[in-house]
Order: sequence, then C-alpha cells, then structure tokens
Amino acid sequence: MVDTEKQNDPETIKKSLDDVVEQLEQDPKGSKSWASSMSSNRERWEELKREIQKRQKELKRLVQEKKSGIIGPEEFDEKYRVLQDELTELEFQVYNMRLGTKVDA
Repeated sequence: MVDTEKQNDPETIKKSLDDVVEQLEQDPKGSKSWASSMSSNRERWEELKREIQKRQKELKRLVQEKKSGIIGPEEFDEKYRVLQDELTELEFQVYNMRLGTKVDA
C-alpha cells in the first residue's frame, strides 16, 4: 500500500485515533495539574487563544478570496492545508496544557 492509501485505511485510522485517545486519558493527577496549568500558564493560554483566533480569521478570509475568484483552487488548497496544520498544532498545544499530556499532532 502507498502511504496515502495506508493513511486512508479504516484500520489504520482507527488505530491512530485509539492511540491518541489513550494518550489523552487523564491519570488521577491530571485533573489537579489542569488547574495549576491554567493559573501558571495564563499568558501562554492567552497567546494560544489569540493565535487560534488569528488562524481562524485567516481561514475565513481565504474562503472569501476563493469564492470571489481572487485566488485559484490550487493556491487555496495549498494555503488551506498550511493554515489547518497550524491550527491543529495550536489545538494540540491547548489539549496538552489542559490535560497535562504530551500528544503530538
């Protein structure tokens, strides 16, 4: 199987999701660390929130540019993938901070 086919294989997807869910499960100290993580990393939380909002606005603008014909489908797809990857990375940082885990995107 080529990599794309393997990535789209239902069994591979299920195993990948199961692995992520297992990593996200909190241990007993996880919920306690959540509160301390919030208070001790307030600036980082705010920074992540701003970065996520910025990427979401960029995605919205990108969709508007595509709909209005300012950019073509290829350029849209390329920029869209980059923004989605950046958003995913930011969201994983939020999850890791909240849950006290180290899950990679």
